[in-house]
Order: sequence, then C-alpha cells, then structure tokens
Amino acid sequence: MIQIKSKRHNFRRCGIAHPADAVDYPDDRFTPEELKILQAEPMLIVEVVLKKQPEPPAETTETAKETASEQAPGKANDPGNKPANPARKGKR
Repeated sequence: MIQIKSKRHNFRRCGIAHPADAVDYPDDRFTPEELKILQAEPMLIVEVVLKKQPEPPAETTETAKETASEQAPGKANDPGNKPANPARKGKR
C-alpha cells in the first residue's frame, strides 16, 4: 500500500490532486517512474506501507498443557489413567 499526504491541500502531481489528509493507494496504482516522482516531490509525504503478516496467536497455558499431553503417550488423555471416582471410594 502507498500512502500519500500533501503539505498543501490539493497539490497536484502525476495527474492527481493530493489532499492534506493521507490517502491510501494500492501498490500497483502508480508506475515505478511515477512513484519515484512522487517520492522526490518535497510537497508530498509518501510512505510505502508493507502489509504485516498476521502473528500466530499466543499459546495459552491450556493449549500448552494439551500439546504436552498429546506428545506424552500414556498420560492425561489415556482412558486407562483416569483417577478413581472419589464418590465411589470404599462404597459398594
């Protein structure tokens, strides 16, 4: 994305009136030559904004526990390792 802001409202360059507020243009809006002209113009503030890659979500404690139990066979996810039901302890 290319962001252009003019120091003087409606200053014209490359066939466009550039407002004082920043305007976003797609990367392919200007030719490489036009982009050089716009960047060299002292009346314009031109920024090429790189799109940020979304960061993977932070791992929560629960996710970490699930991952650890999935990696360790015979642990919490094994039905044979479930704790005894405390309500039935010693009663029958």
